[in-house]
Amino acid sequence: MNFNSIEKITDKSFQSPEYLHPIVAQAAIEAQKLKKESAIDPNQFIGVYGEHAVARDLKYVEERKKLFSNEDSVEKKWAGVLEAIFYQHAEQSNWLGDDAHTILASEFDDIAHGIDVAVRVGGSERPFPYLGLGIDVTYGTTKMAKKINTIFDELDRGELGKMHYFMDPEFDQFKGELSRIPHLVVGVERSHIIELSRQWLDNEKQALAENPIQLILLREMMKQLKMFRSYAKNIGRKDIAEIYSADIDVFEPVLRDRQKMDVRNYENDRVVDALSGALTLRAAQK
Repeated sequence: MNFNSIEKITDKSFQSPEYLHPIVAQAAIEAQKLKKESAIDPNQFIGVYGEHAVARDLKYVEERKKLFSNEDSVEKKWAGVLEAIFYQHAEQSNWLGDDAHTILASEFDDIAHGIDVAVRVGGSERPFPYLGLGIDVTYGTTKMAKKINTIFDELDRGELGKMHYFMDPEFDQFKGELSRIPHLVVGVERSHIIELSRQWLDNEKQALAENPIQLILLREMMKQLKMFRSYAKNIGRKDIAEIYSADIDVFEPVLRDRQKMDVRNYENDRVVDALSGALTLRAAQK
């Protein structure tokens, strides 16, 4: 499949929240297939939680999906494509370093807990080797602020993120709820997802391995890890701050290794700016 013709993103149609670029539409189909094949399936947890509890959670997912507006559904497709590409190439192309292993979360944990992908970093011997990422393509300040405020609110309660349905295929001895996961939000604007989609559909492995989005995502992650660590220290949660510190130690050398990547195309990215603004605004309120 070869996508050499990309529509001009300056078209008015692109600015509509309900617009879906044809390349991204095709990528969304592939992303959905990948999710169906690879995402954690709550039905595998009937022995853990019971048939009734799992059925209740699956019903919750379907009821929430029915409430999505057309805008929400389209936004989910854009985000789903980025989620699928991140899931594959954070590990296959070492976007987060040689030791990163990714796990695609269930739809329940996506909707209920805001976690799309779990990442195991620094080896399984670490006390808290996982973190959870929410993938976002929203540049509206209200929506982004809501997601960031949710994480700060968790910290105020002495909590971190959690996945109700968790299993790591490489360490399948544990199956159940995983808590105390540093919860981060990452994303980029639609124009970059178009280019990523083209590379993904054309199976351009080298281009994906060298795509500077990895530096943008690492910067977003590091900024949040440091800001949440500082916040945890300020509210007297040294135990939580230490978890963030362990992740910072893992990602700092990876970030340094990618600092020379050319990210000029990501200047003035509205999603990156909205995320940074939401973090700064909430941190200033402490």
